[in-house]
Amino acid sequence: MDDRLHRITKALEDADRQIVAALNARAKAIQEYNVLRTEAGDEPLRLPKKAAVIDAARALVDEFPAASIEPVFREVLSACTELITPDVVAYLGSPGGLAHAAAREYFGHAPSFRPTESVREVLDAVLHGHATFGVVPLETSTDGAVTATLRGLVSMDVKLCAERSAPLRYQLLSQSGDPAQVIKIYGAASAMADCERQLRSRYPDAIFVDVQSGEAAGHFALADDQAAAVGSALLRELHGLQLIDDRVEDDSGARTRFGIVGNRLPSRTGRDRTVLAMAPGDAPGALHRALQPLADRKINLTRIESRSSTTTEWQHVFFLEMDGHITDRDILAAVEELRRIARYAKVIGSYPRP
Repeated sequence: MDDRLHRITKALEDADRQIVAALNARAKAIQEYNVLRTEAGDEPLRLPKKAAVIDAARALVDEFPAASIEPVFREVLSACTELITPDVVAYLGSPGGLAHAAAREYFGHAPSFRPTESVREVLDAVLHGHATFGVVPLETSTDGAVTATLRGLVSMDVKLCAERSAPLRYQLLSQSGDPAQVIKIYGAASAMADCERQLRSRYPDAIFVDVQSGEAAGHFALADDQAAAVGSALLRELHGLQLIDDRVEDDSGARTRFGIVGNRLPSRTGRDRTVLAMAPGDAPGALHRALQPLADRKINLTRIESRSSTTTEWQHVFFLEMDGHITDRDILAAVEELRRIARYAKVIGSYPRP
């Protein structure tokens, strides 16, 4: 038994050394790339896309859990990106909020994360180069598509280049983690609304207090040993709080789909999604005629949603999601035909399906 344990321990130590050696080799290759990029001047030199690297690693894995490949490699790739050009990621909301958590899960720990107060501020930061990427809510399972995001993507010249779906999960946090000490519960209004039934059932004598953000709730919980905060696991990490109660949200199946915005569309992968905004006009049959180029080419339309227009030129803008990449021949031809038919058409995203 001792011999077997010794062999297992040695195998783990050898594997760890190999992992560190591989990380060092990757960092050295990135440093060589930086030198080459300097020598190349304006000549574009592109490394493999993150999605392609993750897919290749997933295909190679044998004993290691395949589902864990993506988070592991995102951290490695994030750290390597930091060696090239540090990314700045703007996100909607306060530190520790759901958008911040989604940004961390997608980009890893290496980028600099910047909180903002509105969707437009996120998009503006990306548009003017103050942020490399932005993270904004696209859709919630309870309320549908987020109008501010859809309108912002129409009015501003940024690109939807990825998406991330995240469960709506909340925890109850405090200094001590002792539920018996909880007299007041602080949380952002949206979080309190999402958790009201569970919290009132579990803590019927507590006083509920709405505050501006989860971050503010975390500060109150740190300052008062009789206070607790409703927030994410990331809020717990950032503020050093203790867990009182996990999964305090009312709807355990609720999710938010976040959009990753940037200034360039990613390359085709063969399993992509394209998002189009178009205004077909207000004449009878206009929508039917606008959709005909897609139907003729048997393009799979997975979602269609409308929003009232902010301009007087047409009443509604329709948002279409379809399978395929904008560089696919059929989709490109359909979009070109649509632009001749509709009053307005704009590709706002084309990226690998999650």
